[in-house]
Amino acid sequence: MRPGLIALLLLLASACPAAPARAAGKAGASARSISVTVASATGWPPPGQQSIRAVPHLPVAVAPDQPPVSGDSTVGIINALCRVKLNIVGCGFAPTAVAVTCDTNGDGVPELSIPLKNITHVNPLLTQATLEPLSPQLPGTAFPLACCGGIAGLNLTRTVGAGDDNVFGETSQAVTSAIDLGLRAPVIISASPSAVSCSEPQDLIIPGSCFIQPNGQPNVTSVFAVERGNPSNVIRSSRFVILSNNFIDALFDFGPESAGKTFLIFASGPNGTSRNLTTLPEGAPEGCPLGNEQGIQVTVACRGSSVSEGGSPPPPVASVTSCRVNRSASGALTLDIFGNNFRPGASVSIDGVAPKSLKFKDMLAPGAFGRIVARGRICANLPGFITVTNPGEQASAPFNCTRDSACNQ
Repeated sequence: MRPGLIALLLLLASACPAAPARAAGKAGASARSISVTVASATGWPPPGQQSIRAVPHLPVAVAPDQPPVSGDSTVGIINALCRVKLNIVGCGFAPTAVAVTCDTNGDGVPELSIPLKNITHVNPLLTQATLEPLSPQLPGTAFPLACCGGIAGLNLTRTVGAGDDNVFGETSQAVTSAIDLGLRAPVIISASPSAVSCSEPQDLIIPGSCFIQPNGQPNVTSVFAVERGNPSNVIRSSRFVILSNNFIDALFDFGPESAGKTFLIFASGPNGTSRNLTTLPEGAPEGCPLGNEQGIQVTVACRGSSVSEGGSPPPPVASVTSCRVNRSASGALTLDIFGNNFRPGASVSIDGVAPKSLKFKDMLAPGAFGRIVARGRICANLPGFITVTNPGEQASAPFNCTRDSACNQ
């Protein structure tokens, strides 16, 4: 019998503690709220509290060199390829909404809420719900890149509407249980420049997430390149520096013999190796993309010489990797445009419209920035494609920026 099924049967067979008392009130009473917090992820709470446990529905596929996921714990689902179904065991509690909340900055307060879909009540004790991929920007994962794992909250809510058969009026109930997502392997979004000379060492800027663990220790201990189509040819970075949780500066010496070859870029650490798939592993959900969490293979092409046929090679163009709309306490809207090689004087287009003003932030190297803060004409042009054009260079590849909830406040 499969370990995941055994774990689920053991949970269902466990004796449920006493159910919480029914809400009392007069007919026509206003909406009532019952809130129960289950602080432990590994044991049943004291009698009288609602009991909630969750285990993943196997199989849960992860990328090579990432910790496997077992059927008796949620540890590791942060690295899951695409969707994750959870078996949620509760004592007669049938939620109408389920969400996972994630602490993104290590302060113990969850900032992100990830709703689960396809909520199915299998029986009075078992509910199944699915963490779906965050398409279109992150088709390969159900977790935002800002969520690097650890202890999260599993929030279940149930709302019973007022009616002829409900003398207590509308009633809502909420239960929160702690679950351990495991710690995320490093995530690499891109590498810049994406084409380099083989004849001399090359400095790469590698943006991504989860390069630093929640305890402040490095989550990256090596950065390396693997020749596409020849996994035995591995070139390790001669040195690298973790600039922040979102950027690495790595020096590679590919050598003249690498001319004409293309390399996949990886980062590895105590919680696994970054995802950069060329084939799907066994058990991966149908339709799951290759490459990284964005469905992009992060590569660097190696040229034979630093000088092209026409003379000096063109400088690398800007690259947009993500976006975020912010609303200040006063209601002012700004748009953070993340990427690399943003140079002073660059122009920005949001669905063909230029913002009113730009500020360049997060210097990666002299004259190159990793973030642009745009103001004016933001939400009116979202969703839309963003391009950044450095002076004298071609425009970046268009990046599809979705409309954020901050635009609707």
